[in-house]
Amino acid sequence: MTPALPSMESAPPGQATGQSSAPSATAGAVFGTRQARSPGEYPRAGMAMRFHIALEEWETDLGMWSGCRGLQVQFASKEIVEGGQYYDHVLLPDRVKFSTVTLERMMTQADSPRLQAWLARVAAHWTGHEYESGPGSVYQGQNVTIRLFDHQGRVVSRWVLANAVPKEWVGPDLDARSNSVAIEKITFEHQGFLHDIGPAGVAP
Repeated sequence: MTPALPSMESAPPGQATGQSSAPSATAGAVFGTRQARSPGEYPRAGMAMRFHIALEEWETDLGMWSGCRGLQVQFASKEIVEGGQYYDHVLLPDRVKFSTVTLERMMTQADSPRLQAWLARVAAHWTGHEYESGPGSVYQGQNVTIRLFDHQGRVVSRWVLANAVPKEWVGPDLDARSNSVAIEKITFEHQGFLHDIGPAGVAP
């Protein structure tokens, strides 16, 4: 006897011809029933262009910045090799290294002079501690707080650069033949951001 052929009726999109539209009990047991997500259950994504930087020293506001690079931490380890062991090795934890962080922006009449004034105050406390004593004689660094926001202005995450000190300030390359915007950069060295920093806070 010739076996019955599957029905040639048109099937819904995504379903093979002759396949039953009703889900099997086995498939339901394996995959379960998928529930639709509400908008509030989707993860809040940080926007790379929405961030704020605050320097907690002398109550100084250094203005707005357009770029931040160098949020990086490396966990170094040492490889220990034993004699006669050709396949196995031991990794011992070593130093935890934090990269320098560089801020970048175009120079403006309002913000750039404040940055120059702050650098002048840092330079005044940078040297001379060999001959003076007291807490104000040595530059102790500061905490630099970087907050990342989502598209609604809510804080997604933040990083606090502990005891950050300025490493380098780079001014613009001036060229009378160019029509580009003057850019300034400042680089910070710090003691890390992997520590207890409390709540993330709210958007400024």
